[in-house]
Amino acid sequence: MPEKWSGDGTYYLPARQVAPYRLWFEFLKLAHDDPEISVDYDHYADWGPFWDMTFNEWWSGVRWRELFAIDAGVRVLEEGENIQSDEHALIVRLPLSKDPRETMKDVQELLEQHNAGVKFDAVTQGKFALSEGYEKGFLKYLNRVNLMSRVYRMWLKNADEGKKGQLDRTALEFYQWAKTRDDMIRERKYDLPRPLFPYAARELAESIINNEPDAIGENRRQFLRYVHKARKLAQNAAVGVFPGKY
Repeated sequence: MPEKWSGDGTYYLPARQVAPYRLWFEFLKLAHDDPEISVDYDHYADWGPFWDMTFNEWWSGVRWRELFAIDAGVRVLEEGENIQSDEHALIVRLPLSKDPRETMKDVQELLEQHNAGVKFDAVTQGKFALSEGYEKGFLKYLNRVNLMSRVYRMWLKNADEGKKGQLDRTALEFYQWAKTRDDMIRERKYDLPRPLFPYAARELAESIINNEPDAIGENRRQFLRYVHKARKLAQNAAVGVFPGKY
């Protein structure tokens, strides 16, 4: 599923792309894996067993429509379909006996009277909505949030290493992953984005590799900020808010 895909022509994602919802899913799974975070599973009952699924498995079918999407399609209502007031749609009767050109003029006037084309840009909700203001900061730094999710996943996996060991092992693993991927993209000239490689991650890993104890302490503090921000995102997701403040 392309990250910039925004819908199927009838249902649309308010964020106009898949990436923010994928990150919500990933951070909720990370919250599930973190023994110090309590997840509100009742709130997420409609998400199903997300902790046992890949994002593609979970996203497929109608789940994305039911959880996040806005119904913005034009269609004939089925007989017996429940008609309810909806601030994002008009229920109208179109006479089949009238000249279609006149009917289209009437429809155009109705749409203009109800500010059509304005409300959709202001929509921030499906059944599950990204937190208010997400488009002003969060969407601009998705690559950094992706980085934090990867670091946090590695950090949780190294929980048995002890406090400093956990962080050092995470930095080394991330360093190796980022360096290997970056070298592969450059050497094979792949048309892929190169991995974000923060200075703090590089410096901590290299100071450990080169056994430079004077540099390790400060670099640990810098690198730990990524873990703290990632954990805050997971804590937000755990209680039904994403991204929230982090």
